[in-house]
Amino acid sequence: DYPHQFSGGMKQRVVIAIALACRPKLLIADEPTTALDVTIQAQILDMINQLKRRDNTSMLLITHDLGVVAQNCDEVAIVYAGEIVEVGNIKDVYRKKLHPYTNGLFGSVPSLSSTERRLRAIDGMMPDPTRLPGGCKFYERCPRAAERCRRGLPELVEYGPGHKVRCFEYCGKGGTGLGGDE
Repeated sequence: DYPHQFSGGMKQRVVIAIALACRPKLLIADEPTTALDVTIQAQILDMINQLKRRDNTSMLLITHDLGVVAQNCDEVAIVYAGEIVEVGNIKDVYRKKLHPYTNGLFGSVPSLSSTERRLRAIDGMMPDPTRLPGGCKFYERCPRAAERCRRGLPELVEYGPGHKVRCFEYCGKGGTGLGGDE
C-alpha cells in the first residue's frame, strides 16, 4: 500500500513504530493523537503504553488534551509562552490548580458535573512569540495581575512537595519573587 491509502490512525501507527523500532530510552510524542477520533486515539495511546512498558521507555507527551495527560502521565508541566508556569505530579496539579493560566485551561474544558451552559474562555490573546513582554508572560490575560507582574518575572517556587508554580502570589513561600530560568 501507499501512504495516501492509509487512514490517519494507520499513519500514526507507522510513525510510532518507526520511532520505537530502535527501542529508545526516551520517546518525545508531540500531539500524537491530534485529528484522530476517540476510538483510534485510545488504540494509539494503548499501543504506545504497551511498547513503553515492554521496552522500559520514558515518554515526554506534548499535548493540549488534558484528558490524555490525566490518563497517560505521572507528572505534568503547564507551559505558557514557552515558560513552565506550574509543574508537579498529576494528582497535585489537577486537584490544586495554582497558576491563573492552569485555572483558565481547566475552566475551558467541558465538565459533566458542571451546570454551566458555556465554557469559560481565557480573556485576551497569546502574546507574539517574537515580541514577548517582560515580566510575567501571562500578565495581560491574568485576572489577578498586579504591577509587580508586569515588571518582574516570578520564580518557579515550591508550593508543596514537588508542586511548583511561577506566580507572585506564591513567592512568599520561600522564593524571592524575581529571576528564575527554569
